[in-house]
Amino acid sequence: MSFDDPGDVRFRPDDDCPLFSQALEDHLVAVSKGNAPNTGRFCGNCYTPISRDTVRCPHCSEVADTTGATGRAPARAVPQPILDTLLRQRSIEAKWVNGFAYLGVLIAVISGLAIVLGIPLFRNSLLLATIFYAPYLLIGSRVFAGLLGGYYGDRIGYEKARTETRAAWAEWVAERDA
Repeated sequence: MSFDDPGDVRFRPDDDCPLFSQALEDHLVAVSKGNAPNTGRFCGNCYTPISRDTVRCPHCSEVADTTGATGRAPARAVPQPILDTLLRQRSIEAKWVNGFAYLGVLIAVISGLAIVLGIPLFRNSLLLATIFYAPYLLIGSRVFAGLLGGYYGDRIGYEKARTETRAAWAEWVAERDA
């Protein structure tokens, strides 16, 4: 089940690395949680789930030829290395995003304390310091975490994860085609 807006168009980088289709990603997440079996009919090239009637994969445009004469024969299950690659990709992305978000919270805490301790009016009045610091901490931690985690962490994590995904995909293709 996807929570993406139906009007959204997924980013497809031009780096010879498959971006997991939304259908494949949803399927693999369900498999990893134990909510779905790893069986069905999948594109033999990118492993996007396809129906019995599908002639060409909607994600990679590979011909779904059961004989394998004009295209890659459909797979009955997504290979474990593909599942492992997606889980590793998501793990790397999450570590970078969360790490930068926690850094944003830390910056909000430290900068708020610096302001409260650096301004004499706040140093002399615990009530005024609390009135300033509480909303600053609530708003600042959200803003800094969103900016650092949601922008920088997301971009860095995406690039790091894509590098590993490309390497894992190249290794898988070499093994599959051998």
